[in-house]
Order: sequence, then C-alpha cells, then structure tokens
Amino acid sequence: MVFDFQLLLFIIVAAAFSNIVKAQPTSTPYEVKTCVVNFVGESCLTDLLPVANPIRYQTQPGTNPNACEDTVGQRGSLSFVDITLPTNQVLYVEVTTNVEGQENVGIDNFHVRPSRLTEPWGTPTVEFNLASFYIADTGQFSVEFASSDIWKDLQRAQNFDALMLFVNPPMDPIPSDAVLIEEDITQFDNVGGGQLARTLGQAGKYYFSAAQTYDWGQDVVYHVMDDTEVYFEQNSYVKARIIQTKQKVNNVLIRGYGVLDNAYSPTEYDIPGESDDGSRQAIHILGKNIEISGLSVVNTLKECGEFGYALNINANWAPVAVSPADSLGVFEAGELQNGNPPYKARPAHCQDFNMDDTQNTDFTNCPTSQNDGAKVSFVKAISWQMGQDGINAGKYGTVTDSFVRVVDDALKPWDSGAHYERITVWQLGLGWPINLGWWGWTQDDVGTSVENVYLIHNQNWMTSNDWPTTNSGQCVVGGVYGSSSVKSNYRIHNIFVETACSCAVGLEINKAAFSRHLTPKGCVGSIKNMSITNMFFDEEFFTGGATRTNNFLRGERNPGSLCTGDFEGKISDLTISGDVNGRALSRSDFIVPRKFVGTVPNLVFESVTVDPPSTTTSTSTTSTTSSTTTTTELPPTTTTTTTTSTTTPITTTTTTTTSTSTTATSTPSNKVRVKIVIETPYDPTKVSWKVKIGSTNIVTGKASTMTSTNSGYETFVDLDAGIRYKFVVIDNNTIKDTFWEVLRGSNVLVDGDCNCRKEVKYFTL
Repeated sequence: MVFDFQLLLFIIVAAAFSNIVKAQPTSTPYEVKTCVVNFVGESCLTDLLPVANPIRYQTQPGTNPNACEDTVGQRGSLSFVDITLPTNQVLYVEVTTNVEGQENVGIDNFHVRPSRLTEPWGTPTVEFNLASFYIADTGQFSVEFASSDIWKDLQRAQNFDALMLFVNPPMDPIPSDAVLIEEDITQFDNVGGGQLARTLGQAGKYYFSAAQTYDWGQDVVYHVMDDTEVYFEQNSYVKARIIQTKQKVNNVLIRGYGVLDNAYSPTEYDIPGESDDGSRQAIHILGKNIEISGLSVVNTLKECGEFGYALNINANWAPVAVSPADSLGVFEAGELQNGNPPYKARPAHCQDFNMDDTQNTDFTNCPTSQNDGAKVSFVKAISWQMGQDGINAGKYGTVTDSFVRVVDDALKPWDSGAHYERITVWQLGLGWPINLGWWGWTQDDVGTSVENVYLIHNQNWMTSNDWPTTNSGQCVVGGVYGSSSVKSNYRIHNIFVETACSCAVGLEINKAAFSRHLTPKGCVGSIKNMSITNMFFDEEFFTGGATRTNNFLRGERNPGSLCTGDFEGKISDLTISGDVNGRALSRSDFIVPRKFVGTVPNLVFESVTVDPPSTTTSTSTTSTTSSTTTTTELPPTTTTTTTTSTTTPITTTTTTTTSTSTTATSTPSNKVRVKIVIETPYDPTKVSWKVKIGSTNIVTGKASTMTSTNSGYETFVDLDAGIRYKFVVIDNNTIKDTFWEVLRGSNVLVDGDCNCRKEVKYFTL
C-alpha cells in the first residue's frame, strides 16, 4: 500500500511539473517593436510598432520531461519571430522582457548574438527590462538579458527563456496561379492504417495559407514530384511533413516564411516512403535542383524516442524506399547500428554503391555539381529531443544564412562537394555542432567546406563527460566515424564560439562505432587532408567539473589485415588552428593516445590568420604573406600556464604566419586583369557578383548597367596572381537565368549558365 501511494505521488508531482513547464506564461515573455531606418544611428522616421508577425512561443513538448532521457533535461522556452528587412535598410529594435529575473541586468550583461556580427552596429541601450539596438543585416539573432556566466550553470542554462529574431530578406510574392492547399481531409489519399498522405502533382504550384488550420491531430505527409513548387504564406503553420523517398525528383521549390511542424508520431509505422526510418524527417527529399528557403522547421513531438531530422536531402545512410516493401522488408536504421557486413541489398539513390556494396547503376536525377545540388537558405531548424538533428544538404548541397537549435547534431556535412556558410548554431545539451559522419554508405566524400559558423551557445558540455563512451568528447567539430567512405580535402574555417564550450575537436575513427557502415571486408574509411582552422573561442574551455580532457584524436585501433591504404582508418594530414581566449590552440590541448599515435600521422597546428579585408578596384590593399614551418619532436609532457596534459611523443608541425600590407596607388606588377561578363534576360539589378578569398569579399558588383540595347554587363578587375579565388553569382529574380564568364584575355577561367539563385566557382590566376 505504501508503494502504491509513493508511485501515485510521483505521478502527480511529475504531471504537475510537466504542466508548469508547458504552461503558457501569464504574460508574453517578450515584446518586440521595430522601425526601419537608413543607417545605424538614425532615429526612427515613423513610430515604433509591434512586429507584424506573431511571436511564436515554445516549451519542451515532451509530456513528462523528467522521465524522458531524450530531452537531456532541456526545459525553458523559446520565443521566435520572423521580421523582413527591406533591401539596403537598417532595423531599429526595441525589446521588452517580461521574464522574471531578466530585469536590471545592465549593459554588460545584455547581448545580441552573434556578437561578432552585431557589435559593429553600435552599443545597445538597456534600461530596467527594455533594450534597444540596431540590426543592419539579415540573419538570426539571439536577444539575451543574461550574463555570459549563465551558460556555465546547468540549471539556469537548461531553463533559460530565449528570444530569437529571424531577420529575413524580402521574398517574392506567391504566384497567382498557385493552388490553395485546403485543410479539408478529403484532399488526402489514405495509404493504410489511417496514415494520411497527399501527392502534390507534377509541375504543380501549391501554397499553404495563414488563414487555414493545418492540424489533423495525426501525422500527415505531403509528397512532392518533379517541378513541384510549394509556398508557405507568411505566418502559415502546418503540422505535417514533406517527403519524397520513393523516387528521385528534379526541380522542387519549397519557400516561404511559415512553419512546418513535425508534431505527431505516425499512425502506422513502417509504411515505405511514409513512416519508415528513412522517411521520418520533417523534410526528406531525394533528387536534384531542390531549393528550400525561409521555412522554420520545428519538432514538437510529445513522445520520447521519436527521431527525425529537420531537413535531410539525399541522406547517404538511407535507401530509396521500395513501395510496397519487397522481400527484404521495410528499411530500419537499426540495420546499421551495431551491425556488420554483409548488409541487406538495399537500393541506393545517389550513393555510388548500394547498401551491400554492389555498384549503383541508376543516377537519374542525382546532382553532379553545386549547380544542381540542393540550395538551402534562411531555414530555421528547431527541436527539443535527441534524435532530432538539424540540416544535411547532401552531395553538392549548399546551406547559407540559416539557424539550427537542436538537442542532437546540428550540421551534418557528410557528402562530397557540399558548402555550408553563414550559419548560426545554438547547440543544446547533446550532439556535435559540426558532425563529420557516422554510417554513410561507400562513396567518394571529397571537397566539402564549412565556413563562418557562429556558435552562440554550445551546451553539449553538459553531457560531454559521458558521451560518447570513448575518450573523445562532443566538441565543436568531430564525431565517431564509422563510415566506409574515405573523407578527404574537407575545409572547416572561421568558427566563432561565444560562450561555455568543452572542447574544439573530438574525432575518432572506429569500426565499432554504434552507427556504422563498413566495407565488405569490415574496414572503415580514413579521413585525409582536412583543415579545421580559425576556430575562435571567447572563453577558456569549460567542462563543468568533468575529469577527462575532451579534445581527442584517434584513428582505427585495430584495422583488419585486409584493411589497407585508404581503409586503414587513419586521420592523416590534419591541420588545426584556433584561439582560446587569447592563447593559441595547441597540441598540448589534445589527447592522442600514446599507443595509437601512428593512426594520426602528420598532425599540424598553425596560428590563426585574419582573412584579408574587402577591397575595391579603385583603391585596394594587397597582402603579402610569408610562412615559416618548423617540425619539432614534442616531449612526453607538455605544459602551458592554462592546460597540462600528458602526451606521447609525436611529430607535430607548427606554422607561423607573418603579414605585411601595402596600399596600392597603381597596379602592381603581380596583378592580373580579368574581365567579368554577366548576361540575364530578366532584371539585371537583381543579379550580383562577388570575387572572394575564403569568406572575404575582394570585389563585389551588380549587373546594373544593362540597357534595352545592351543585354550584357562587362567590367575589369585587377587581382593578385597565384591566389585561389571564389566567384559567386546571386540571382534574386523570380525566374532565374544568368550566364556569366570570368576571362583572362581570351581564355575563359570559369563560366556558368545557371537557372539557380546562387552559383559558386573557383579559379586561380
């Protein structure tokens, strides 16, 4: 009888706590007012008005977060709102907090993050519970009435009430011939078991309306086909998923400042292409020329253990869904968890090989370059439980200007030729902000880049002492790599970490990884020629009292006798540079186990560099860089004033860089003149171009001088010889069709003819 009473009491207390966590506050947590001005410092020309769009409010959706380990203790709340910033304008913002304890914090404890972006826009004004500031560009900004020390306090960080401002560029209106998607259930095809699904037909245009209520009380799937356009009216809210894993499609557009909510568990599990493990994402599409822009993708599933990415394009670990299921049955992710070859003969979509390592022969509608890879921009991924990851854009995919706040891996650059840039990440209590892979099937994995990531919070220190179960921590970059793909020539650059963070890089290759796909011989791929450079940590590493060092590198400890060459599982030729609160990130910060030093050959630590400043063609600053490299044999013990660790002797190369600058008043002898040609049959003022080194603009321009008698735009630019440049073309026309060339004399260096929003090519003079 005593036991029954105690159990009842526990249930009552847990339920009461759950209701408190989920309850709507008695007043709105935040009030936001804005006006548009011409420049930072200008006063409002009109009255400050409340934001036009609703401020959305979320709490932990788990029905009993105390009893659900998948929540990793995450509570608190998140308020967020979409705001449109007119072109070439500045936003003046006034925020009032009604959250208890956030008043009277003072200017030193008020932040608009990412700070590196917002600090040049001036110092905010803070009085009691009201703050005002300027935002001079699009992006995703966290407004915080709180000291930075809060992010070292487990309870306060887990219960923080957050506000995100999603500042977006203007978006073209929904086409007038788009068909309204009704909330009427008769529009759906019942696929069995009560599961609701609807196919949005080929070459169709559809839109979700803010006036409709898209909530059917159960899981709903929309399938997209070739040439399908799906628009979200501003403020629309749709509790459904968008899936196409039964076939590879071409030309899919999903666009709008609305919300897509993965809110319900499947009515019936294991329906191929509807609710099988390869299809449980909020958005998962196989194919090429897939563009997704503006959407907030959230996950408010109440049940524990319900996984699903926010956004997944051409997942390298999942097959084409065979519907109806064949003799192999429905695909389950568990086939690749603690599983060894031989694997089932699941058909690949765009992977080079099928799951059983037989050759894939069907590459229809598979991307072949960044021109037809996925394009993801201004997407916001938000979830509250582990197993609900962020964004994977697949092979040749491009992700820009987006935001991820999840309790699992945020960015998943797992495929060749992908590019991730200008992304703000708020990593909650578990997962890697930049995860380098688990269980990808066999294929080349070459040349992906990740740059300009603003990691405003990295709360994975909360679990990094216990996960993963090896000595490697959940750092900013890393993972426990168990893939048969050989990963090479990855470039991760300019990672800015603002608050408490336990470690920089925690990377291990392990054929016994929990999630893995090995070669038929039981081998795991190596990681080669990777650079992880310019990592900036505003604070010293913080481990929350953990006893182990989390910066960790180790290759496969025991490759089989048949695992040779690229399949020995080594981490070779890895270059790292970072700044930790003013000191250099160094070899002494890392553990490379003495017995397995040979699995991490040619490890190099460099000094951080400052990307060259933007220049113009009229007056430019050129930088001459000289580099000296020294190779030293580190002693068994290396000590610094802030970090002590015992290491094994390892040959480590350290590179220091010196730079001198001169202001050019005439064209130097090492300059090369190139001609830039751009043509479009549509509005040339909506086409812009950039010449970049890394993430820094060297020269920019717009195709704005075209006339009715001149369909082309030409200009000449003087660039330094011997430098690798990136040329970027952005077409903001509704119908996108831009041809361009970069020429040296009569020789074409790079060119493009793209029906896409953004195209990137590289050239060296």
